[in-house]
Amino acid sequence: MSEPSGYLLHGTAFSSKEAAFEILVHNHEQELRFHKLWDEDAQPYYFAQPQLTIPKSIADELEKYDFELTSKGLMYRNMGGTLVEFSRVTYDEIPQLIVQTIAGNYRIVFAYLAGKAIGVDLVKVVEG
Repeated sequence: MSEPSGYLLHGTAFSSKEAAFEILVHNHEQELRFHKLWDEDAQPYYFAQPQLTIPKSIADELEKYDFELTSKGLMYRNMGGTLVEFSRVTYDEIPQLIVQTIAGNYRIVFAYLAGKAIGVDLVKVVEG
């Protein structure tokens, strides 16, 4: 069977044991407890191959701008340096290439950025 896409540990998803360790362990006591919990409770999970795609040129363009996923959803740092909800950003505040993509299918952009934020390939980057 192929490598798992990630692991669930007590209801929280991690891309790898190393990622979980980095987030959860801050001292030696926690390290010992972590290894025991991981061995007993970590459950691998598998995602099907991504069906959604985004052109590499768009993905490269998205890398240039300051997007982040917060508890309020997708946020964008606009030209004034203010972090605002992406859904409330006007089209003249975001790069033209992204506007063109969003006009076509903005949900793929959201899925791509959300996947990057959590370390999972929800959208496959393809040449084009």
